[in-house]
Order: sequence, then C-alpha cells, then structure tokens
Amino acid sequence: MTGTWIGTALEQLRSNVTGANRKGNVGGLLARHLLAGDSRFNVEWDVNCDEAWMRDVYDASNLACVAALAYTIHATGDGTYLADLENGLTRATTRDPEAAGHGTALHDIGVLIGLCIGAQLLRNRSERYAVWCLSVARQLAQTPRGHTDTLTCYACRLCTNDPLAPTLGMQSPVESRAAFDWWFRQPDEMSKAPNEQLAKVRDSVVQDALSSSLDGYSAHQSALIWSCVRNAVSDTTSDALRSPAAVVHALRNFETAMKRWRWDPDKLQNPVRWPIRSEREVQDILWLILRPIFDDLEDEDTLPKFGHSTYRADFGIPSLGLLIEVKYARSAGDFKAIEKEVLEDLVPYLRSPERYREVVVFIYDESSSVQHHDTTIRALRSVTGISDVLVACRPSQLPQHS
Repeated sequence: MTGTWIGTALEQLRSNVTGANRKGNVGGLLARHLLAGDSRFNVEWDVNCDEAWMRDVYDASNLACVAALAYTIHATGDGTYLADLENGLTRATTRDPEAAGHGTALHDIGVLIGLCIGAQLLRNRSERYAVWCLSVARQLAQTPRGHTDTLTCYACRLCTNDPLAPTLGMQSPVESRAAFDWWFRQPDEMSKAPNEQLAKVRDSVVQDALSSSLDGYSAHQSALIWSCVRNAVSDTTSDALRSPAAVVHALRNFETAMKRWRWDPDKLQNPVRWPIRSEREVQDILWLILRPIFDDLEDEDTLPKFGHSTYRADFGIPSLGLLIEVKYARSAGDFKAIEKEVLEDLVPYLRSPERYREVVVFIYDESSSVQHHDTTIRALRSVTGISDVLVACRPSQLPQHS
C-alpha cells in the first residue's frame, strides 16, 4: 500500500524529468548531473550535445548553449569541443554579472552550474573563468529569506576549495529542502551533516510529495525531490511515510481503489457481491487499508469521559496524534446532520491534546450527492482541529440501496 502511494509520487517526478530529456536541454542536463548516475532512476538519457546540435544550435554568445556543452563534455570526457567551450566562456566573462537582472540566463541555476562546470574543465588553461563564475555565484547565493541557497553553494564549490555552506529554514520551498538533503549526501559533506535537521527535512519532503501536486516542478527540482524521497524510503522507510499526510493520501485514493470492489453480474454461477450498507462496513474497509501501515491504529478508541457522556472515536492513531471520524450519508439531507455531529464530537475528541491533536473526517456518500460535497468539505475544514475532510462516492457497480 505504502509502496503504491510513494510510487505514484516518484513516477510523477520522473515524468517531469524525462520531459526535459532532450539534446542540449539545460534542465535535463542539470537533472542528470544531480542524479549522478543513480541507477534507480532508470532512464536512457538523451541530453548530450552531439555533432548535429553543435552544427545547428550551438551559439557561443548564448550562455545556455555554453552551459549545455560544458555538461556534455563533463559527462562524456570527450574534449573535441573544448575550444568551442572556451570561446563561449571567454565571451561570458566579458559580461558584468551585477548588470544581469532576474530572469536572465545568469539567474538560471542550470546555466550557472553548467558554466561553473565549464570553468572547472578549463582550469588548466586559465583561472579567470572560475574566478568570474565564483563572483556570479556568490552574488546570487543569498535568498530573499536570508538563507544561503544550496545549489548556488554547489556552484561556488565547483570554482573554489572554500565554498559557502548552505543554510535552510523549514518553511523553505520543498525543492530547497530537497537540495539541502542532496548537499549532505555528497561525499565531501557527509561528515558535516546536521543529522537531526536532515531527518526533519526528509520527513517534510516526503509528506509534501504525498500531499501536494507534483506536476509543476522543473526537471532539476523534480530530480532533487525524487532523490530525497527515494533515499528517505531507503533510509527511514516506514518512519518517514507514517504521517498524517500518508493517512490523507490513502483515504483520498479510496474511490480509485474501489474499482476492484466486487459486485458480480447475475450471469455468473456463483457471483461475489460485497455490499456496503452502513457506516460500520466503511469502517471495516478503512481498517483494512490503514492497519497494515499503522501498527498503533486503534479501533473505536474510548476517549476520556466528557460530562455525563462517554465518547468513542472511530479510529485513532496515537503516534500521529490523529483521530479519524467516519460518516455514512444515505441521502443528500444527511450532509447537514453530519456537519452537526462532527462539530458536537470535536470538543470531547480533542480535550486530551497529549494524545490527539487533530481529526480527519471521512464521509462515504451512498447517495452520490456530489452537489453537497464542497459545501460540507469547506465548512468542516474551516474548523480548528479538523485537518482534512474527504468524501468518497459509492462505486457505480454497486446498486443503490432504497
């Protein structure tokens, strides 16, 4: 189950990268460079600049072309076009980096790292390329939040033995957190790794990968996130994946999984049919989904008495401080009642924050009253203590109960 969730995220990230797997594409070249031949990524790269590309595309005055050529020479070890690379870097060093505004090629990290790789390749010919690239990288290292960008630090390291050290805030974008993790997996940096911070970074990247849309990330950002998640799966496996985000991800895919819910046609000799007629049966399904992953999943966890009443939550996961409340809607009119029931139960549910801090509400809609879903979801999500609300409709192969 967990493998399926994380596999979907990794496949989307992989798709983002392979979309830039084209000759001379700087994003694809940087992605390959960051993955450093990781055989687990399993793609046949087609990003190197070849003879036809040099003849038809290469422009020594175009910084992206120069960077692409540097990546290619570094990867192949073929020095045939070193003179063309030097011509491009010579032209580049005539530019004033301070005059380059945001949006220009020098502010593209893929271009900058490519130029720094080129400067490294030409170091035995002249130091001036590395000196110029280093000056550009140092100017761009500081982020708007005052942290030191990891990939810009890497660009510096390509040019000097005394590079900048990256810094990071946990509120930084997910690709920045993934880059920070990547930095401390490099051989020269492993001994300096802030292990406690890195554990939090990896956990946060995995949670974001499970709970957010991933199709908007660039090739190199996707490569970094893929690498971080893939290593988190290898290094900390279940700890990183057992999270509230993992619970929500599983429940969000409930409808898709119901494709295999059995309701055989009459023509079969012994038709198998799995009816869902009550809230209890929905709870049974969720137990089968969640119990293999969360060892401490509690069924009908009895909560501390509130006034004269005793309350039982449908499911609790104490290690996550999470309660799961399951509701069954037989008709469109049930949604109003469900909202009221959840609000009434919320106070006694969360009165012991040392045990439970948030609630996920899962509603099975037997009536397929989709016109009411958004109203209920918005209303309940606005309530403090409710972290998410998910609604799943009855699959079409099940007959509707009267």
